[in-house]
Amino acid sequence: MKFLIISIFLLLSLSKFSHAQTRVETDSTHKASYLKIQKEQSIEKVIKSYQSSFKQEGYRVQIFSGNKKQPAKEMKAKYISLHHKNKAHEIYQQPYFKVRVGDFRTKLEALAFQKELAIHFPNCFIVKDEIEIEELVK
Repeated sequence: MKFLIISIFLLLSLSKFSHAQTRVETDSTHKASYLKIQKEQSIEKVIKSYQSSFKQEGYRVQIFSGNKKQPAKEMKAKYISLHHKNKAHEIYQQPYFKVRVGDFRTKLEALAFQKELAIHFPNCFIVKDEIEIEELVK
């Protein structure tokens, strides 16, 4: 599976460079040349859509779990007002509504963020979950 993903990514990367337009410009005042590469926007769209749909195993911090939807929405809104740097995910796993935050590759990264959250969300804990790869690229 990893080989397939890496192969697709490499093919997309190579196609990006083969379609790129290159232009060498000379600055007459400084007698220097530089290379300017312009990428095609269609290739960028394909890469972004692929990245947004790709998920991998990682960790999130769960800040709420309950059987009613409204308290979950309120907890998500509270989190967003306090910590807007990491995305909040509202999940429904029958019969529970859960709010999980962040996208972390390692448990150590999630633990550091959990300690920050513990001030406002004392019952938060780390869970293994599928994380969005787009968040990791940024």
